[in-house]
Amino acid sequence: MSPSWRNRLCIAISPARISLLKLGRGLKPQLLSKHDEAIIANGKQPSWQAALDRLTQLLDLPEWQNAEVHIVLSNRLARFATISFNAQLKSYTAQEAFARHSLIQIYGTAANLWDLRIHQGKSSMPSLVSAVDRALLEGLRQTCTTHKLKLRSISPYLMQVFNSCNKSIKSDPAWLVISEPGYSLLALISGGEFVTINGVCHDSINELPILLDRENLAGSLPEPCKTVYVHTSSGEKLSALPALGYEFSTLDMAMPDGFPSADEGLYAMAMSGVL
Repeated sequence: MSPSWRNRLCIAISPARISLLKLGRGLKPQLLSKHDEAIIANGKQPSWQAALDRLTQLLDLPEWQNAEVHIVLSNRLARFATISFNAQLKSYTAQEAFARHSLIQIYGTAANLWDLRIHQGKSSMPSLVSAVDRALLEGLRQTCTTHKLKLRSISPYLMQVFNSCNKSIKSDPAWLVISEPGYSLLALISGGEFVTINGVCHDSINELPILLDRENLAGSLPEPCKTVYVHTSSGEKLSALPALGYEFSTLDMAMPDGFPSADEGLYAMAMSGVL
């Protein structure tokens, strides 16, 4: 049976929020159910535990059953690095071992508990490595199995935004900024590949010029990159953003007719898994 002829359950998870959208079967998405709520994390547990526990409760409800599942994780629940591999590291196993060693140098021994994915870059370009807590992935898989749901995909928000919007990034090099409430992922793209990537906390999206200045100072390009493409799931607007020499453009994911606004909760994040 083609996936397009099954009901789809799109889930977005962050440390502070969870959103669910159920889409009816067919080529044109039809909204059947929606739910969005804030999550209060327990500081003694992993940042994702409260959201996973709440998801398990919600999936007990009949309205969320009988569907295939697409899960998008907030970038706050993933770690990223750009890593250049020695030409002698030809096998994926060898590259993964080197990537894990590199992440341990950055993040500490907690990297031993992460599941890694290497997104190969072009020759002579660094590769993007993403990492997610193995326990979170296992918890999500087990939750879907328990509720007899077909899990189709789990991916960080970065990958969904990049796959959907990369053709709209016309400048080279350019910054791709994916903004969530209180947090932005800053990725420098050159030649269609990720060169550097860093996640930063902030009080307001208006802090972006200062944060980008800092990233440019630490970067390897001969000149600071001043072209910025911003995607936001927080509802914050760029109209009042101080430029300070930067040229900002917005990357939007258009929600289908009849769906919640992208400004509401994490619905845009949830839908990015299937749009």
